[in-house]
Amino acid sequence: MNNCKNRQRAAVAAAGVLGILLLAAPEAAAEGFASGTALCLASVLPALFPFFVVCELLTAAPPPARLLRPLQRLLGLEAPEAAQAVALSWLGGYAVSAQLAGRLYGAHRISRRDARRLLLLGCCSGPGFVIGCVGGLLLGRLQLGVLLYTAQLAANLAATACLDLFSASGRPSRAFSAARPALPAPPQTAGLPCAISAAVSASLSVCGCVVFFRIVGAVIRSFLPVPPLLLSAALEISAGCADAAARGGQIALYGCCAVLSLLGLSVWSQIRLFSGDAFCPRALLVSRVLHFFFLQGLIRLCVRFLPGSLAVCSSLSARVVPISRLPPDAALLGFSFLCAALYKVRQNLYNK
Repeated sequence: MNNCKNRQRAAVAAAGVLGILLLAAPEAAAEGFASGTALCLASVLPALFPFFVVCELLTAAPPPARLLRPLQRLLGLEAPEAAQAVALSWLGGYAVSAQLAGRLYGAHRISRRDARRLLLLGCCSGPGFVIGCVGGLLLGRLQLGVLLYTAQLAANLAATACLDLFSASGRPSRAFSAARPALPAPPQTAGLPCAISAAVSASLSVCGCVVFFRIVGAVIRSFLPVPPLLLSAALEISAGCADAAARGGQIALYGCCAVLSLLGLSVWSQIRLFSGDAFCPRALLVSRVLHFFFLQGLIRLCVRFLPGSLAVCSSLSARVVPISRLPPDAALLGFSFLCAALYKVRQNLYNK
């Protein structure tokens, strides 16, 4: 009880301090809001919204057990649906992983152990962000993006295997079906429209976290002399990777590795929001620390085999990434998402 009260008091105090800072620095708050909104339209929505729709459609149908059984055995999972969720998480990223873990565990379709392993194995950044944004745009080499994406999945497997060695929850639970009976599947209602509506809600939640922590970072920088890389890496994963890449040389590569491993407050907030009762903070924290060391070692081992060379130090100025306008595909997707969001808001208002 005392710990709960202390947490509530700390949360109230932090909210009060943040409110005062927002009132004292409205220009910084507006700048953070603008940069967060631009980030959501340019990278977050194109990378997550389509995968949210696909995941909604696939999880509504029963998984092909025969096709998923090899992956299920390889990952040590009890249910084929958990193996399907891990595969979707590797494509959609940490938000998809947390959403599927919370939904499947809340519906009694997977066990607590499978929900935990789903979070540990599927908590990664999607290929659109790692390969396209980090590798192609920030680091300037798609080969590095492919290497980072592959290495982070290998680090997930290694960290989960290490936790299984020291945890009894890594062993399968034989009493799952008896102790936690599966609930009847919900009736299929609207198909694609229902999937789009749920994906809009999830995408809005993700964008809300991104914009909020962008505002917090901009306000803190206006008052405290905090190193930009340290602050951005602690708050938001995309800003942390951008600031690390701006340093150039080995700091750019290994800094991005550190940000991808430790995530940030924004990502942790999204995982907590979507996973619900399946959230396992201690196991996930230990897993991300192990992930940090595994990813650093894998990158140091594999980067020497890539064609070309990686600069050790650079006397040039920081990398500048000019942005003039959104690409046509991102602009079209952002427009479609806004139309769907407005349509859903209109439906909710009229239903009331």
